[in-house]
Amino acid sequence: MAYLSLYRKWRPQTFDEIAGQSHVTQTLKNAISLNRVSHAYLFCGPRGTGKTSTARILAKSLNCEMGPTPTPCNRCESCISINDGTSIDVLELDAASNRGVEETRELLKRIPYSSTQGGKKVYIIDEVHMLTTESFNTLLKTLEEPPNHVIFVLATTEPHRVPQTILSRCQRFDFRRIPISDIEQRLDKVADSESIDIEAAALSLISHHAQGSLRDALGILDQLASYSKQKITSADVISLLGMTDSELLLRFTDMLIESDLASGLLFIDELTEKGLDIRQFIQDLLSHLRNLFLIKSIPNTRLSGVLDEQREKYLEQASRINPQLLMLFINILNDLYSQSKWATDVRLLLEISLFKMVKADHGTSIDSVLNRVERLESIASDLLARLNGTKHLSSQEPARPVTSVPPSLKTTKLASEKDVKHDKASRVKAEKVADEQDITVTKKITSTAAANEIDLGTIERIWPQVLKVLKDKKRSRYAFFEAAKLSRIEDGKLVLSLKESHRAFVEDTENTKLLQSALKAISGLNLAVVFEFSEETASKENARTIAITDVPDVKKDLLPADDYIKLVQDTFGAKIVEEISINEIRYQEDT
Repeated sequence: MAYLSLYRKWRPQTFDEIAGQSHVTQTLKNAISLNRVSHAYLFCGPRGTGKTSTARILAKSLNCEMGPTPTPCNRCESCISINDGTSIDVLELDAASNRGVEETRELLKRIPYSSTQGGKKVYIIDEVHMLTTESFNTLLKTLEEPPNHVIFVLATTEPHRVPQTILSRCQRFDFRRIPISDIEQRLDKVADSESIDIEAAALSLISHHAQGSLRDALGILDQLASYSKQKITSADVISLLGMTDSELLLRFTDMLIESDLASGLLFIDELTEKGLDIRQFIQDLLSHLRNLFLIKSIPNTRLSGVLDEQREKYLEQASRINPQLLMLFINILNDLYSQSKWATDVRLLLEISLFKMVKADHGTSIDSVLNRVERLESIASDLLARLNGTKHLSSQEPARPVTSVPPSLKTTKLASEKDVKHDKASRVKAEKVADEQDITVTKKITSTAAANEIDLGTIERIWPQVLKVLKDKKRSRYAFFEAAKLSRIEDGKLVLSLKESHRAFVEDTENTKLLQSALKAISGLNLAVVFEFSEETASKENARTIAITDVPDVKKDLLPADDYIKLVQDTFGAKIVEEISINEIRYQEDT
């Protein structure tokens, strides 16, 4: 008799032999017992978890001569033919190699024919996600309403690639990865039955390497039985599978902890000389660092793929590395593993990552970061205090000399603002509008600072923002204030220089209040403002001031409402070139 591989020889024959899928097997057993078997099932999950085996056991349970029964006898003609793959009532189709619409149509032609033994005809379509869109569409109608004697079992490792119209017509069962402990128990049972001498440590390594696939684990055991004529050891497993010995992982991690770049580069060269797979080494190193992180966080936890005699070495190494640095290593290696899939020179990438890990700040920890933040905050506070101190004229900058007003200028009175009661509603509204402006460039000066602590340089910096507030509030007023010149700070008051022709504009108290409101919105201070006027023919340096705080009865100085010519002259500095009567204009228009 020809040799039969272990995974085929030890294929489960009953629901109870399916490892790690009790949530599936129990449901199917109850459905058979209660006669509630669906017309279509979808089995999805990782490879080697028992999807196809469960489908065959379901077919045996429905066609067994003792059934339908959840425990097929495996002795009747129907069960034996299904086990041998010769039953004409159970048809298995590999969708990966029969994915076209023609193959699907051939399958559907057989559906009307009943079972030869009066049971159910079971169609098992493996890797169903490989079918084309046309094949799915061909199968759709039959899958929705098949004959009573037909049951479909679809199996796939990628359920997201199956159309939703197919998924909605099937009962879905998700197969999980088989627990490591279940794989170890099954391997131990098979090894005893097949007289295979193997160490427990070797079984543990095989179980971890299989990643939840019992079929893969049985295949590795079968391969090891041929590899070693004597007792199979963990070293045999490491050698056969190309895994990295834990001692090598411990050595390399020590180099990372000690920031030994030269030894690390020599170690990588040693791996290459031995012919080890660099990408496999990166994967094993990630698992090793994960174990270090777990044992540092939970000392009593079980480590994946670590023997009991090596546990003390892991504990000792974990005690010499802080969790933050460990997470940094894991992140770097995780990125490296992703990049290595498409890289042409994985060794170079590993050497670059080694440099990053060795040059990492090994003193990085939460406490050290907090200490650094506190020191930086302290330094920033000192610098801020010094910067604020430079703004005070009394301590850092001498007061600017006040330029006296020459007597050659036209003598004018100082006009001050009357002590009038401002309307509370209008004042609040003006301040609210100023506050709503999007001023992000200039920082507000603290409202508790005294007015005499503001120098002209500060006003010059915030003046564009003041003009912006005025422009948004009253565009017509903005043009006049834009023409004003910042003259000086005198006795805690801001002195602005304007042309004599703008006197009437300034004497309007609403305009001065608008300016003061804008200044307050930017500086946070109730800064007094005074104006000085000069004749258009005079130089900039010659000016006289009119204080807003001493405004006389300005009504007698204002222009008459009907003197439009005088208003235009004063506002725009215009001159009369020629006078034409209205009658002459009408005569010219008529002719």
